[in-house]
Amino acid sequence: MTARPRILLTGPAPPPPGGIASVIQTIVESELRERYEFTRFATSVPRLEMRTRPHRMLNAALARSFGFDGAVNLESRAKLAAYARALEPRPDLAHIHTSHAYDFWLGAVMARMAQRRGVPALLHVHGLFDVVVPTWSRVKQAGFRRALRVPDAVIVLSEGWQRWFAGQMDPARIEVLRNPVDVQRFRPRSQAARDGLVRLLFVGTNEPVRKGGYDILAAAPAVIAAAPQVRFVFVGEDTEHLEATRVRATPLEPYFEFTGSKNAQQIVPDFENADVLLLPSYSEGLPIALLEGMAAALPIVACPVNGIPEAMAEPDNGIFVPPGDAAALARAILALVGDPERRARIGVANRHKALQQFDRSHYARALGAIYERVLSEASG
Repeated sequence: MTARPRILLTGPAPPPPGGIASVIQTIVESELRERYEFTRFATSVPRLEMRTRPHRMLNAALARSFGFDGAVNLESRAKLAAYARALEPRPDLAHIHTSHAYDFWLGAVMARMAQRRGVPALLHVHGLFDVVVPTWSRVKQAGFRRALRVPDAVIVLSEGWQRWFAGQMDPARIEVLRNPVDVQRFRPRSQAARDGLVRLLFVGTNEPVRKGGYDILAAAPAVIAAAPQVRFVFVGEDTEHLEATRVRATPLEPYFEFTGSKNAQQIVPDFENADVLLLPSYSEGLPIALLEGMAAALPIVACPVNGIPEAMAEPDNGIFVPPGDAAALARAILALVGDPERRARIGVANRHKALQQFDRSHYARALGAIYERVLSEASG
């Protein structure tokens, strides 16, 4: 019997929760585990204990000095040393998940380390590269383009990103792979189970500002005045700051629930108990929350930014609003709150689309094909 190819899968592992960790977890739980042997290297795990104040000060000084988003520091050195040990068994492929900023520079070095040991490397990019990179200096942008030459292939989340990355690197090495969702994890409630409230779910882990959390607060008074049966449910660690500074001890408080941070399993009931998903983001790749909302048969109010229009269309999957337009957001919310039949119709369409296009079985087949191409080219 031929041994399964060994894949070293690198990226954050929960905690903390987040989209990249969810994608990695989906990969290792998918049918790909029958074809490949996965080993995980968690970049979110601290590798160096900062015991003394001078130690911490040196680490911070190094992070500030080199202009690569803090990637040059003692903790990074410790992470790379641990990664080198993870490469010692010589896996057949290194699959490196990275976001913009710090993670990208670390991931590029990890790709180079793998190749120097004869291991082909896939760089799987998440985050906001098309938003962030244009703000960098020319020197830093040149370093970014040079880093993109390192991996054997770069996986992007959308066709829009494919076009943008094609201006930064060889287009022949770009693979488009939309994020997955395990549709079967979600069991939407039946209409008969409703309690008269209309729950509006916002998932803003780590970045409630960029994801439009403040715009929801701005839209809330108009929504509540017209539809007092609504309840806003905010999930995410940093959303607790919104509660403390903008909602607590105000007229909004009875209409809001803040649940704090949750992992991929803990958040399932929030989707299943919701009626509408709110995703008024200013920028996104292809958000996992959007796909989870579709899997949970929720209509969606979102901004048509980055990869979102490739996943949902108006009016079949929900309503689009301009980023930062609280009045338009309120109107879209009220249009769905006041029309339960429309919500149900869109929910059925979204569940079907999630099953047909984004379920992890489709993702596993597409990722497996990428693995096979890279492995074949490396062995040839």
